[in-house]
Amino acid sequence: MKPRFPDGILYANINEVDDIFKIEQKCFLGKTSYSKRLLKYLTLDSNNTCLVEKQGNVIRGFIIVTYNQERLICSIETIDVDPDFKNKGIGLKLLRAAEIEMVQRGMRCSQLEVSEGNQAALAVYEKAGYKFKEKLEGYYKFEHNGTCNAIRMTKSL
Repeated sequence: MKPRFPDGILYANINEVDDIFKIEQKCFLGKTSYSKRLLKYLTLDSNNTCLVEKQGNVIRGFIIVTYNQERLICSIETIDVDPDFKNKGIGLKLLRAAEIEMVQRGMRCSQLEVSEGNQAALAVYEKAGYKFKEKLEGYYKFEHNGTCNAIRMTKSL
């Protein structure tokens, strides 16, 4: 049985990969953005979930989650909100919808890594109940928000 998500949240489909890629390129510049090929794989692989938030026919954001069934841990691979729609609660809405899917799949813990310099994302994750686990020095190959360091955060589901 498919979970019931908040209004505007849907599973992504093959026809939306181009729009997802455009948002990714707006959110992560240059070498820090995922390739279209990788996003297509992450969006369509059955061991992942990709949800989009849409208003009408416009995708305003997306989230991709990967699952480790053996350890009952899932990882938020990426969450992107089109900069034209920032500060409207879309990121938190996507995160909460993804958590519905995580619980339905039997996951016990969600984890993510976020740039130490991304204060807006850190605030959203804290608001959603994620807790600091550890600092990861030199986690990123290229700078994200002025640093290569990341913060790992976790949440019990």
